[in-house]
Parts: sequence; C-alpha cells; structure tokens
Amino acid sequence: MTGIEKRRRRIVQTRQTADMLCTAHAGLRDRYRRRALLLDVAILVLSVFLVAQTFADPLVKGKLNLFGLDLGVWLGLLATSVFALSVVQLRVNWKATTEAHSRSFSLYAEAKRELGYLLDSESIDEEAASRIHARYDLAADLGTTISEAEFLRQKQRHKVKLFISNYLDDHPGASITLIRLKLFLRDTFGWNVLDSSN
Repeated sequence: MTGIEKRRRRIVQTRQTADMLCTAHAGLRDRYRRRALLLDVAILVLSVFLVAQTFADPLVKGKLNLFGLDLGVWLGLLATSVFALSVVQLRVNWKATTEAHSRSFSLYAEAKRELGYLLDSESIDEEAASRIHARYDLAADLGTTISEAEFLRQKQRHKVKLFISNYLDDHPGASITLIRLKLFLRDTFGWNVLDSSN
C-alpha cells in the first residue's frame, strides 16, 4: 500500500469515526436537553401550584389539595418537592451537559466536513490532512467524552441510523419503526425478514 493510499485510508477511517461521534453527541445532547426541560417544567409547575395554594381562597385550597392532607402537610410536601428538584437540577446540571455535547457535535461535524472535502480533492494535501487530524484530536479536549457504558449504545444507534438511511434509499415509503423491528428480529433471532439485498 502506497503512502497516498495509507493517508486516504486514515482519512476515511477518521471521517467515519467523526460521523459516528456526531451521531452520538447529537443524541446525547438531545437526551440531556429533554431531561433539563422536563426538570425545569416540573419545578415551574410545582412552584406555581405551591404559590396558588398559598394565596388561594380556603375553598379553592381544599380543591387543590389532591390527596386530602392537612393543608400545612400538603404545602410542606409541595415546598419540599420543589426544593428537592432544585437540588437535583444543581447536582446533575443537564444544561451544562447539553452544551458540552453540543460543542463536541459541532467540532466533530466540522472535522467530518473538512475530511470530506479533502477526500473529494484530486490529491491529498498532507499538510491539510495533518491540520484536520489535529483539529479532530482537539475536539475531544474541547468538548466532552462519552462514557464507556454509553459508547456501545451510541455506536449501535449510529449503525442503525446508517442502515435505515440506506434502506430508505431503495424503499422510501417504508415505516422506520417497522424497519427497526425487522432489523432487531434479523440481528437478534436470525430471522431473515428484510429484503435479501439488505
């Protein structure tokens, strides 16, 4: 294998890894964004409910007391819930995790795009390749990492995404959910339920 072929192969492998990391960081970014939003909404709803209980008419307070508890106990439970969720919010810091994965996604996406441009060029500029590989390596330092426990799930998610994307090229009307189910049956139980071409 010539030096040019080795460089091209390394670029292809790095681009594939960057593509998989883009999928992983985008998925984790979206997951932690949803969690942060749900936690924010829960705190907000409970806080509004607590304030409504505090200033409401006694007749209304009785209707807002969902479990028929003593009013002081009910307000205490609501206040404790808001406090506990606020502590959880501070401890897990899902907003910062979302931002870190978003930053990693952007860095890997940029490296993937530039590696693609390099592959499309007629000759591979060794200096440009080294610069892009350095930027790819820097993405791990500037962004965030994926835990060992999470890595295989994210790799599987990426491979399934690629398979479905390729399958839809030939079968654009297919149900994505059913494709996932067929893929699961094929790979888990060995049932050949997909087209023989796939």
